[in-house]
Amino acid sequence: MQNATERAENPVEFWEDHYRTKKTDYSGNPGELLVRYAADLTPGRALDIGCSHGDDALWLAGRGWDVTGADISKTAIARAQERLVGSDFSGRVLFVACDLEREIPDGEYDLVTASYFQSPVALARADILRRAMAKLVPGGYFLCIAHASAPPWRKGNGEHQFPTLQEELDGLDLRPDEWILHKAGYAVRNVTGPEGEKAEVKDIVLFLQRG
Repeated sequence: MQNATERAENPVEFWEDHYRTKKTDYSGNPGELLVRYAADLTPGRALDIGCSHGDDALWLAGRGWDVTGADISKTAIARAQERLVGSDFSGRVLFVACDLEREIPDGEYDLVTASYFQSPVALARADILRRAMAKLVPGGYFLCIAHASAPPWRKGNGEHQFPTLQEELDGLDLRPDEWILHKAGYAVRNVTGPEGEKAEVKDIVLFLQRG
């Protein structure tokens, strides 16, 4: 039997506990950087890694994409599936709960997205992303957005070590002859805190195309 420390370090159990205790409300809005980079892409098949409650996946479906949304939390996926009931997207979106360290949803994709797919407990994130990228067809796009800073009101702000742009690139182990780098840099977002506070946060954006 696992002790409490071992359970806390297991990413599947950690994120399942997170979503069980998380409020079920969600904005219903896609990430602004996803919209910025994916709005003009020709729809095809998309894979959303770490899809949470499905905001990004549902937005992509609304743009004509056939989307598979994957998350390691069964609770998050159950809530995402509830949003499909009675919607116009039930035939365009498949939500899957899976241990992403062990499996990536089958298929070939024209777009793979990973928005804020980060974890405070150990997770083989770079390996997961590389295996997801391997499912892209030639000419397919990979969009990875990662937190690079936190707002001042965030609990534990200043303690968490955010990745650098170079660390993100090194983790993907890109072959220059295989990938076209459309964007590899930082973006700034304006965010609002629980008491109406305003702040700017920094994200890392990687937007690549398979050659």
